[in-house]
Amino acid sequence: MSFIKKILFVFFISLPISHSFAAMFSYVQDTDLTDEDFGVGDIRFNPDGTKMFLLSQQKKDTFSAIYEYNLSKPFDVSTKSYTGDSERCILTNGGDDDLNTNTAFGLDFTDDGMKIFVGNGALSAGEDKDRVYRFDLTSPYDVSTCSFVNQTSNLDSTALQNDSNAKDREAIERKNVLRGIEISNDGTKLFVIFHEFQATPDQTRLLEYQLSTPFDLTTISLVLTAGIELQAQNENPKGLRFSPDGKRLWTVDHNNTATGKDITQISLDVAFSTASFTVDGVVSISANNPQPSGIAFSTNGLKMFVGGDDSREVEEYHLVCPFNIISGKCPPITENKDRTGIAMAQIEIAKRTIDQSTDTALNRLKWIRRNKDKQNLTNLNIDFNFTNQKLASLTEIVRTSAAKKKKKDKDENRDIFYWSEGSVAIGKVGDTSISSTKEINTNRITVGADRFIDNKALRGLAFSVGRSNVDVGNTGSNVDADTYNLTYYSTSPMKDDEKFVDTIIGIGKIHSDILTVLDGKELTANRRGKQIFGTIKIKDEIKKDNFIFIPSGRFDIGHTLLDDYEEAGVGGIIVEKQHVRTKNLRAALAMVEDISNDKYTIKRHGKIEYRADIDRSSDFKYKYKEGSGTLTDTLHVGALHNITGELGIDIVLPENYSIFIIYERDQAIDYGHTDNLHIALGYLPNKNTNIAIQLEGINNTESNYVFSKNINDFILDFKLSNDLMNPTEYQEAAINLTGKF
Repeated sequence: MSFIKKILFVFFISLPISHSFAAMFSYVQDTDLTDEDFGVGDIRFNPDGTKMFLLSQQKKDTFSAIYEYNLSKPFDVSTKSYTGDSERCILTNGGDDDLNTNTAFGLDFTDDGMKIFVGNGALSAGEDKDRVYRFDLTSPYDVSTCSFVNQTSNLDSTALQNDSNAKDREAIERKNVLRGIEISNDGTKLFVIFHEFQATPDQTRLLEYQLSTPFDLTTISLVLTAGIELQAQNENPKGLRFSPDGKRLWTVDHNNTATGKDITQISLDVAFSTASFTVDGVVSISANNPQPSGIAFSTNGLKMFVGGDDSREVEEYHLVCPFNIISGKCPPITENKDRTGIAMAQIEIAKRTIDQSTDTALNRLKWIRRNKDKQNLTNLNIDFNFTNQKLASLTEIVRTSAAKKKKKDKDENRDIFYWSEGSVAIGKVGDTSISSTKEINTNRITVGADRFIDNKALRGLAFSVGRSNVDVGNTGSNVDADTYNLTYYSTSPMKDDEKFVDTIIGIGKIHSDILTVLDGKELTANRRGKQIFGTIKIKDEIKKDNFIFIPSGRFDIGHTLLDDYEEAGVGGIIVEKQHVRTKNLRAALAMVEDISNDKYTIKRHGKIEYRADIDRSSDFKYKYKEGSGTLTDTLHVGALHNITGELGIDIVLPENYSIFIIYERDQAIDYGHTDNLHIALGYLPNKNTNIAIQLEGINNTESNYVFSKNINDFILDFKLSNDLMNPTEYQEAAINLTGKF
């Protein structure tokens, strides 16, 4: 940009402007098209921003074309490189009404990048060339493979111009000139801007057309109940663009006057329908562009691009909030799937932390009941080596401290039993209409102590440390959370030794690191939270031969209070305090089978549970840091109906060594799932035993279990590797015995 241009820009933004130009978007840079020698008629990008497409105007050639550029940095026009003349799409249909230079206005792609639509306006008086053309590609977003398919009839006709909400055309020569187009995502709507510049005054109209066959331009008809008069906002438009959801549109005023060079923003009550609308406002860009032509946005709406047919450049602007240039009109975050996914992930982590803390305590109670005939119910001598370095170090501290405590209390409190449990959880919630895919990975270590109050009632305390990671979308957005929970648990008989009431009360803390990546820009934040939760469970035990059937009912309640936070970075939001509620009703049927023999006590068990999540909503209140009021989105996570399946086994060896393993699948109906693996090792007085657990990731669910035992200075190592999701497809085992002779 020249020195004079920079001075004009600074002077402009220093003026008091009612539409708050400086607050809602800012000029960043432009890119020069002098080498290609054409003015810009319109602009488009492929979804990931690595390709830019420009519709040519004012080119020395006698035809119009679509030029293709590669961007080494997505949506950064300064990194463009021209692919060459051989990669252009030359816009010709082989007839006498080809698109001529200076007549092509409006460019649009289908979402899959396989179809192109181009508008053509009359070049001189008396011409009937106001049409829209369709070209198909053989390779997505490779315009060099374009070929003509069909076109509309002449749009400058009474049947396709009059009797709509946009009023009728003027009865003069060169009545209409097509100046911009957009096609709806489903291909059933076509929108066209016309300029009648010989009318008095100039008349500008946006007409809405119906395509009875999607994307087939030959099936066009005018929608009489729609359309917008634009002459109050745009005297000479050259550009039309809709937001991806079809709820907003923008037009560009090309008029080379003191009142021109504007962008108009209009909100629609119904997506891709101009029957009912509100004009949000008009913003000038005259400080940077003498004759704007064409407009586009980045995929996430935080960058805006405006072309120039006179300046031969593309300008890049950064927006305060997505798909908005008018103060006070920022859209909700639910219009961005990654943003919504980040907000929902925070709610899901809060709920999942309560569920896991509760389930761990209940697992302990179930293990005790299945093994109540044991004299020593301590379950502690274990080293869980998690892949996560933070958890790995914490487990070592916990193991060492607990061992010291056990030695100290060995003779004083024989009725106090110590235990530990490690768990890994993986899950996935697929892409939805408002949220990107979320991939879940959780590691957790729990230590506890309990004692019998009498022969049947038991009380205990457990402390859990966990690490949750949720990856949102595919651009790097994620939430990392450290969780800390203290849980009191108890079980008591109701009448006899078969009917019991289990009670859980817990508190906790959540420390979250939040990273949101939008259009390559990183927005970071930290959030803290506090939790309180409780559970009551009633169950019965029905014995038959070697089987025990356990029907149960359960009610969970929890409250998580998340602190406010502010994102660091341009386009960030300020989030208010948030209340996340947990309310679950459960009904389950479990089964335990005793398959013990003379040497080993073996019990295998399973469970099927129905869970009704009766409080799935939480209000997410926020505002954009620059220029917006408070917005509230009520987010719904999870599903009302959930089914949980569980399989597990207990093994007790003659030397009082024991292990239990539980695999659990929690399936939310029409929402997503979580897989949980719980492992606990029993007490072995005089031998050292180590268990290593490694989980390799959400997509590669390979798990490695390493068992190491010292037997009279001989080391017995056992390693088992398999895929949790496909246990029969990947499997490896090895046994090694080493020692000194």
